Amino acid sequence: MSEPFELEWLGGPAERHFRRARPETHDLPWGTIDVSEYPPSLVDAARRTWTQVAINEYRAVVAFSQVVGAMALARAPLDLVGMASDFLADECLHVELASRVTSELGGGATILVDMRKFVPERRTGLSPLQLANELVLEVSCVAEAFSGGTALANQRVAAHPLTRAVFDTILRDEARHRRLGALYFDWARESIDDAERARLADVAVRALDSISVLWRFRPSVVVDGVTEQGWRIEDIHALGWLESSKMAPLAREVVRTEILEPLDRLGIVVPAADRQRLLA
Repeated sequence: MSEPFELEWLGGPAERHFRRARPETHDLPWGTIDVSEYPPSLVDAARRTWTQVAINEYRAVVAFSQVVGAMALARAPLDLVGMASDFLADECLHVELASRVTSELGGGATILVDMRKFVPERRTGLSPLQLANELVLEVSCVAEAFSGGTALANQRVAAHPLTRAVFDTILRDEARHRRLGALYFDWARESIDDAERARLADVAVRALDSISVLWRFRPSVVVDGVTEQGWRIEDIHALGWLESSKMAPLAREVVRTEILEPLDRLGIVVPAADRQRLLA
């Protein structure tokens, strides 16, 4: 059942423990966005965008919890499992940061989510190793690589100190999250045969198909630095994202260079026909 995306904060011992593990929020320039400087329609769009960022990061909390469990059951190296376990706190921090940005903008947008869909159905009969392979590929090699590559573009244009600082924090963490895939498959390489590599290529195609809407859209026309919605590009940058006319081609390039090419190096080769369709 879909419900509005909302978060709770317990405080007390839980908050103190989390703050010791992730104290970074204290140093960010909160309270510095003056929404009166921007068109109300742009502020509303920014609220929705940052709420969606919070939802995506919450989905990553769920995804990495599955990754950790699957790696443990597959008896991956203990230090590698411990490394991935630490990512759960990273993703919780990212949810908090995005949510606090929405508060700076006037509050989160009302977006309905079905939390049950955060856990996709899996094919039955997978071995522990196959399940770990699949989850690490989907989460680290595809989702984190894509979000990290596109977030980097947003970070480079983010003109406001707060939005830039939030992207700086997220990108620092996601560099480690993306590295997990290479470390894991370097360990698992000798246990993966050609049939499993072909299966994982199909998994990669399905994962990319599921996010392809993020580069298959009609971008807003920009004339003299103003979008068709009447927003100035400099204001869009200040509130934390790249204009859509540049995002679509950049997203395709991220898929090509940050996802498909690294998978090639792992021997997980997406067929040429699928590549062409995905990047069309």
